[in-house]
Amino acid sequence: MGLLDILGGRDRNAQREPEEEAPAAAESTTSSSSREMLRDPAASLGGFEPPNRLYDPYADISTAMGGRRAAFQLPEGPEFVFQEEAAARRRGWTENLQFYTGIGYLGGGATGFAIGGYRYLNLPADQAFSTAKLKANRLINTSGSLGKRMACSSAILGLYFSTSESYIGYLADGRVPDEACTVAAGFFAAGLFRSVRGPKAAAIAGTVGAVAAGGLAAARQYFPSL
Repeated sequence: MGLLDILGGRDRNAQREPEEEAPAAAESTTSSSSREMLRDPAASLGGFEPPNRLYDPYADISTAMGGRRAAFQLPEGPEFVFQEEAAARRRGWTENLQFYTGIGYLGGGATGFAIGGYRYLNLPADQAFSTAKLKANRLINTSGSLGKRMACSSAILGLYFSTSESYIGYLADGRVPDEACTVAAGFFAAGLFRSVRGPKAAAIAGTVGAVAAGGLAAARQYFPSL
């Protein structure tokens, strides 16, 4: 019996050794795989991969978890499914139309309201508008009328400019720099806006519009979303 017990004990120890080695191997495999940086598969779709940054969700509790860390590569820029969207250099003509028309309306309205308020403050005092209600009504009428006119005019300018820029850029098809297309669109939009007052007024307005569009093209170097 002693010999059988010894032999049986050896067999049990031989069976325990692989069982004890299996968790250690699994732990080493898990720790080694957890240290590897996991890449987001969506970033490689369409052949476009934006710049990435490392993100560790267990940075603050890595010590408590036994030093295991998993660093994910998160994209810093927008991700695109199709390569055509990633290679686009400008907004679409519908997005351009909405952007500049809306910005023109809001900016023109705010500017007109501010100018109207400034003119109201410079008006001479009138005894007929002595109450606060009448003063507020006069302020709203003075600022609102000018703000409405400037908002509509700026929205029309934005409509002309966005349409012209998209169409000229479509015709150029990359053969002409984008800055030149922007300047040409500014000249055409301002000239068309003032064309009802004659050729001379249209030419002067076109020159002013071209200068303003050149400033916009220069600002896009620092603010690409414009």
